[in-house]
Amino acid sequence: MSSQKDFAIIDLETTGGDPSSDRITEIAIARFNGEEVVETFTSLVNPGMPIPEFITRITGIDNEMVREAPKFYEIAKRVVEMTQGAVFVAHNVRFDYSFIQKEFRQLGYTFSRPQLCTIKLSKKVLPDLKSYSLSNLCKSLKIKNEAPHRAWGDVDATVKLFKHLIGVDEKGKIREFLQDEMSEVRVPPELDRKVLAELPEETGVYYFLDKGGRVIYVGKSTNIRKRVMSHFSSAHKSKRSMRMFEQVTEINYELTGSELMALLLENEEIKRILPKYNRAQTRRSYKFGIYAAPNPDGYLELFVDKYNAKNSPLAGFSGRTHAESALASRGRKAGLCPKLYGAERGPGRCFHHQLHICQGACIGEESPESYNERVQELVDQMALGKINKDSYLIVGKGRNYEEKSVVLIQDGFYRGHTYMESSFLQQDIHAICEAIPVKKEAPDVQRIIRAYIRKHPKEVKQLQTNFLA
Repeated sequence: MSSQKDFAIIDLETTGGDPSSDRITEIAIARFNGEEVVETFTSLVNPGMPIPEFITRITGIDNEMVREAPKFYEIAKRVVEMTQGAVFVAHNVRFDYSFIQKEFRQLGYTFSRPQLCTIKLSKKVLPDLKSYSLSNLCKSLKIKNEAPHRAWGDVDATVKLFKHLIGVDEKGKIREFLQDEMSEVRVPPELDRKVLAELPEETGVYYFLDKGGRVIYVGKSTNIRKRVMSHFSSAHKSKRSMRMFEQVTEINYELTGSELMALLLENEEIKRILPKYNRAQTRRSYKFGIYAAPNPDGYLELFVDKYNAKNSPLAGFSGRTHAESALASRGRKAGLCPKLYGAERGPGRCFHHQLHICQGACIGEESPESYNERVQELVDQMALGKINKDSYLIVGKGRNYEEKSVVLIQDGFYRGHTYMESSFLQQDIHAICEAIPVKKEAPDVQRIIRAYIRKHPKEVKQLQTNFLA
């Protein structure tokens, strides 16, 4: 394959798999012109932190080996020179690229290169293999890796893999893939292309601004640069997105480290700023709501009706069936009468009363005062999405190595979030909670938090319910 581009084929060894908290211990780069390797560079790197034992067992790199090795800033210039004007190639490129970009950002330098992943490329050219890990590809293709799990050994194996893919690519899949991967991203006419190149591939919130400096859209992503590029590449798919595309003149962002912090910040910012392109999305999202109102006998009834923000719905839903199902489920859990939340019709007592679940509000056996206390508790829960009375902290990634993100839930209610130094989290729980600024709970916060902790249960640190009493 003739190519006008050079390829910087790279592999790293690190202290772990998280670029926000782990560091590089070894780097290897092979400059490849499409036919042969023209230059190489390899070095151990002092990570400035201990190497875990399980990493040493995998790579063979221990603390003693890197003690006198250069730190990343000492080899940074060489990395820039080896990758300048080349495509950044790696097996699982996002992993290696994220670590490199993070190290350069710590030095105040924006590292930006077009990227190519040999896992994706292998799947295109060799579609019938069971596994595309480097070790299994080497076995399948009889490629000898002289030093697996060492940067220079894996780079050499990746070069051989790349050459093999070029040699067997009779249908031009590589050229097609390169065109797709390297195609120029469309950029709004009033936006400086350099702004896009300097966006981080990290977690945070981003803001699109128009020529008047007004925020017209707020979004969040675990990879800001990739998400922004996807906005622009798909702008032609709707009139709305095209209008937004044409108005963007500036992009700001705020790194959050934690995906949960990005979700919470995005939610807050949309409600504070009310960007016009976010508002359009919000208006279309809810068609039906759950409402509460007293009936002539003084009992609070819950019912589903068309969504109207002016009528203060307790919760919003995209469809009537979804809203009615949610109301029925919550009503049953709260022991409410199905006739008073629309699940049953007709005279006489409800079916739940026959099962001794309903306490008799449907036939006047339970007083409105007693019944309405339970309804009001459910109303309070539904208004904020609260589902229990637990108290806990959610402790996640921070914006740098020294800090953690902390979200406080007290008695089931969201109370606020902040960043703390990891050492401060060893303090008394009262001191930790007092250091978290109190925030008013906005709609959707509980939904955001519940969805997050289902995916990240290990970040939840349970507290006693009355810990602030």
